[in-house]
Amino acid sequence: MAGYKETPRQKMIGMMYLVYTALLAMNVSKDILDAFDTVNAGVQTTNITLSQQIGQKYAAFEEQYGLDKEKVGPYWEQAQALRTEADELINYVEALKWDLVKKVECEKAKTPAEAASMALTSGLLRSADTVGMNGRKIYNINTSKVQSRDNYNKPTEYMMGNPEGTGVAFELSQKIKKFRAEVVKAMGPEHSHEIGLITDSIYGPKKFVMEQTGLAESALKKLPVEGDFYAAKMNYDPTANDAISQGWEYHNFHHTVLVADVTLLNKIISEAQTAELDAVTELMSDIHAKDFTFDEIGAKVFAESGYLLSGQTYRAQAMVTAWKNSQLTARVKLDGGAEKEYTSNAQGVIPLEWNVGVGSHNYTGVIDMLDPSTNKMEEFPFQGSFVVAPPAVSVSATKMNVVYRGINNPIAVGGGVGGEISASASSGTLTRTGNGTYNLLPGAADEVTISVTSAGSSLGSMKFRVKDLPKPQALIRNVVNGQVSKSALQAAGRVEAEMKDFDFDGVHYDVVGYTFRYKTKSGTTKEAKANSGGFTDEIRTAISQSNVGDMFQFTAIQVRGNDGKTKTLETPIGVEIK
Repeated sequence: MAGYKETPRQKMIGMMYLVYTALLAMNVSKDILDAFDTVNAGVQTTNITLSQQIGQKYAAFEEQYGLDKEKVGPYWEQAQALRTEADELINYVEALKWDLVKKVECEKAKTPAEAASMALTSGLLRSADTVGMNGRKIYNINTSKVQSRDNYNKPTEYMMGNPEGTGVAFELSQKIKKFRAEVVKAMGPEHSHEIGLITDSIYGPKKFVMEQTGLAESALKKLPVEGDFYAAKMNYDPTANDAISQGWEYHNFHHTVLVADVTLLNKIISEAQTAELDAVTELMSDIHAKDFTFDEIGAKVFAESGYLLSGQTYRAQAMVTAWKNSQLTARVKLDGGAEKEYTSNAQGVIPLEWNVGVGSHNYTGVIDMLDPSTNKMEEFPFQGSFVVAPPAVSVSATKMNVVYRGINNPIAVGGGVGGEISASASSGTLTRTGNGTYNLLPGAADEVTISVTSAGSSLGSMKFRVKDLPKPQALIRNVVNGQVSKSALQAAGRVEAEMKDFDFDGVHYDVVGYTFRYKTKSGTTKEAKANSGGFTDEIRTAISQSNVGDMFQFTAIQVRGNDGKTKTLETPIGVEIK
């Protein structure tokens, strides 16, 4: 679902959900489940905040409608249609979330009222009041009180159905599609790739879709809208004929534990409210701001996400709320560095974008803007922060965990969540080269273990086998299929060693000696020794006096590589003069 504006907690939930799915087959510690509890509580708090913001946005919209019904009317009608669809989806997901927990945790209750009473008594439900702002349902579930947090049989049966394909997850995906269509209608199809809640496809400009899916241009579907917008299946397999590996429902709800399901459902609510808020804001932005009076002015930053994985780009938009200006200027410093100027687009939105390394990052800025009430330039400060984490899941071929002596082996370390990580090696030298990246220079041991910690806690370790560098291949330039002209052989002038299909930069071998054997057509045999890769005077003379059909053999070729060890190559080079 990359490409749309998620909140920091939304991005963190997605990351945590991926981590849990990947580790489900292992003996996952209680700390992972506790982490989901923390994230779930945080996103429920965020949902309440978003609900308040949406309520305020509709109230401001309604006020403008009261001022000028003719001008605002079409936008207000779209906003009301959007609100109806949002109410339907969010109330459905809230009820589904409670029904799921109730079936697993309160199965002994005979009535819904008895189940609610049991949940309130145990602390599973934080409040008996299920009506929140905007009249929508809110089931504030405390997942830390769930006794079956790691149960996945009952949640899978409920969400996927028995047999699979009959569960509520399929109804949920259809309702999400219906709501998303209303959001696209309000914002315009050109913004479709900025909206979350994608259950089957990904949308956006051609380059964006190709980057997200890895598909060729020929596999993309051109959308019938103005501009260069395309679509492709979200769950893709570039090697498959259909390019679909598994459905959204299966991907999210098959064999996932209860605490993960609750967290994901809250994340869907958060995405829906974020999309609703963005759509209502877009509708209001279509009404010329100078027609209205606003009581509050301030600089705001709207980030796609405050939690990133390594390699992802942080993107945000800074603007002064309450009105738009034709052009604004922001002066921004990232991590206390040099100040840089950013300019807004015609709608007064200032895009901020950074692609930085693993760790916590902070920025501050000031937007310069003409205050229409005073006709003076005013400064509106803002600030923001985000975290870049290493990739949450690592996959490696255990039989291929090999490092080589004599060279720097690049090592990438991931797994820390929201903080710094450090690594150490059981032997050799491990040198940090960046956030989450190291160079390992192995020692004499046949094995080396890399151990990773974060904030004093162990994140695990990985054992590598240590091997000597593989032998290179000997060659003489200009020789093809063992035949060469006398002039070409003389021009080559030496025996060389070359590493082929070895993916480490900077590895090289020098030829330090070889034996030269020369056999003429008449049967005369000669032998000479060389103490380097170059041809000796004796060898050059033999070549210059050779005739067509004469044979040369370069054998017992000795090479020395980065590890300082001398190796003898078993395969000789045979040359025939043509």
